[in-house]
Parts: sequence; structure tokens; C-alpha cells
Amino acid sequence: MSVALPDAPCLTASPACADSVVPEGLLQVLTQVPDPRDPRGVRYQLATLLAIGVCAMTTVGHNSLVSVGEWVRRCDQQTLADLGCPYDPLAGRIRCPDEKTLRDAYAKVSPGELTRAGYQRLAALAETATAGEASALTPQGMPEREQRRAQRAARLDPPPPRRRAVFAADGKCLRGAKRPDGSQLYIFSAVRHQDALTVAAREVGAKTNEIPEFQPLMEQIDDEDLNDAVVTLDALHAQREHARYLVEERGAHYLLSVKGNQKNLARQLKSLPWKQIPVLHRTAERGHGREEIRELQVASVNGLLFPHARQVVRIRRRSRPLGEKKWTEEIVYAVTDLPAEQATPAEIIAWARDHWTIENSVHWIRDVVFGEDARTIRTRNTPAVMATLGDIVRGTLRAVGWANTASVRRAHTTPATILKLHGIT
Repeated sequence: MSVALPDAPCLTASPACADSVVPEGLLQVLTQVPDPRDPRGVRYQLATLLAIGVCAMTTVGHNSLVSVGEWVRRCDQQTLADLGCPYDPLAGRIRCPDEKTLRDAYAKVSPGELTRAGYQRLAALAETATAGEASALTPQGMPEREQRRAQRAARLDPPPPRRRAVFAADGKCLRGAKRPDGSQLYIFSAVRHQDALTVAAREVGAKTNEIPEFQPLMEQIDDEDLNDAVVTLDALHAQREHARYLVEERGAHYLLSVKGNQKNLARQLKSLPWKQIPVLHRTAERGHGREEIRELQVASVNGLLFPHARQVVRIRRRSRPLGEKKWTEEIVYAVTDLPAEQATPAEIIAWARDHWTIENSVHWIRDVVFGEDARTIRTRNTPAVMATLGDIVRGTLRAVGWANTASVRRAHTTPATILKLHGIT
């Protein structure tokens, strides 16, 4: 018995859907991930093994390889067939992989190639899955709070188009996973600001840091995506080589925070006549138990001690807990290669604030919802691959309209709804 990979389902019942562009299903895009295994003795397609991990992690409580193996063992024959598992003529049934098979395969997969394949589907899904279309992918038991959010999203006008794409790059330590020599494992990722989709990911070597891994990470992003885009980076990456690479080789732009690691540049920024420069943008917000005020000053510069720098940014943040009188203040400096006519103060402060999307919408969900720091997986690439599978789950749920990842993992309890969500029928 041969099981063909299924076609992606239509996202809406509308007759016009037949003529619209529908994203490929999860199995289709995962076939693009190179299979590094020795072909001798391979029983399961790599796409099938990876899809099993994504589907299992869509359900709450399945954060480890052991639980992923338990999930697939509980699947019925039709679900296994849809996932592409092979038929065993001797046993007269469709086989399912065990934990060791999953572990051995994940240990050899490239996290970067897996991220690239997942982003291809997620980006297409984010473009085509409107609020009405997304409801077809969610189970009937959607919580009322999520239904109200989807209804509000359907009534709201779409956000104004962005002048350019913006990506944030940052690293994260997988605290529970360690290499054989006992060193910590770090994943360096690039995330799209607008929807927190992971565009590229790379494991940081044991005897290095994020700085030499920056260009290899950017190489994973296609030229058409990175060209004329803005890359936001923290102070660690305020490196002249990074700025030259982005502007001269990739045609991109940067917004870099500046701190003490660039002493001369930081001294030059602080010495500018900020008292004479007006505040061009101011925001005041309340939320999460505190009140926060941000004031932005921007100055155009020439001859700054940094390649291609055209504007200098000074962000003054004042915050205090609600009900208290004492304010705390922080002043942050940043530089960008974009001139004033191409980057307004409102855009710059939005980029600076949205840079923390990678912390709030990616790293936090990995830790709290997927229990990433509690995993003690240590087999080669397996920790990074498990993190990437969780990113695909999170990105899929967000793309189809779910605002709360933990809530939807509790709602998707049956294999039928999970496979439908990921375009597997």
C-alpha cells in the first residue's frame, strides 16, 4: 500500500476559493527539507517524521520527544495514512515511528533548512488566511473569547501597508539542553516584526557567539525578502562589519542600539546637543501594571564613526508602577542608515519597540507554553529542531487568527482538527 502526500485543503467554502492561491500543506513544504539520513533502511519519509512532531506539539502537553512518540502511537490508521506513514504488508496495518526513530532523524536535520521550509508555508498562510477564512481551520469548540477576537478582527479595517519589511535578530539560550562538553546551547533567530514569524534560525557554536553567526543567519533569508528591509539588532551587533554587509551586500537597512561596546561611538552620540533637538514623537501608555512614557529625538548626521549612518536616535523611557509617584528613567541610543525622508520618527520608535517582539512573542512562548527550557534533549541537532517545530506550530496558529497559543493547544485535541489546521487531509 502506498500513501500519497495529500493536497492542501481549501481554506474557505467560497466558490471563488478554487481560483485563489492556497498555501501548500505542511507535508508538501516539509519535503523541501534535505534528508541527511543514509537511504539504506529508511522506512519513513523525513517530511512525515517532521509533520508528526508539528502535529503532536499542536496539542497541549506534547513538548518532549517522548510525548510526541506517545501521540503518534495513539493515532488511528487513517491519521497515520494521512501523515504518510508506510503500510506493513506482513502486519496488515500502517506502521508508526517510535521515539528512537524520531530522535535519530531530528538529530541530523538542519534547523535552518527546516525553518526555511516552515516560513514558506507560514508566510503564504499569513497572506491568504483572513479572519473569515481562518475560522474554517479552527475547531467548533473555539473559546468565546477567541471568537470575539476573531469577530473584532473581521470588523476592523486592514492595517496600513508598511513601506518596508522589518526583521529582528536575537539569540536565546536553551537552558535544559547542553552539549556533550557541558556547554550551553544557543539558537540565533531572525523574526518578522509584523507577525512574529521565524524567518531564519541557526545554532551558535560552542566556542563562539552571535557575532560571527550574523552573516550566515542573514544568508538564510532570500534576497527578495531582505532587499530594502530593515534589520533591528541589539547593542551586541553594533558592529561595523554587520552594517556594511547589510547595506553594501544585501541592499538592506539597519537600526542598531549602541552601548558601551562601541565606546567611541557611544561617546560621540552622548555629546550631541540633545537639549537643542526637539522631541519629535511622544507616546504615553498604561498596561501590564505600569505607566510608560517614551520620547524620541532624531538628528541627521554626517561623518559619524559608523558606516552609512544617516540618523541618530535618542529614546528616553520613563516608567513607574501604577499608583506610585517615583519614575525610573532609561536613555537608549540607536543609529540607522535611513535618511529622514525614508524613516519618520514614528516608524523608528515603532521599529525600536517591535524589536522586542522576538522576546515577547517568540522566546516567551517557547519557554512558558512549550516548556523549552525544561527539555533535557542533548542529541546533536535535536534541541534546535524541536524549537523550530514549536515555532511552526506557533506561527501557524497566529496566521489563522488565534491570539492565544496556549488556549488553542487545549482546543485542538483530536487528530482530525490538527491535520486540518496544518493542511493535511
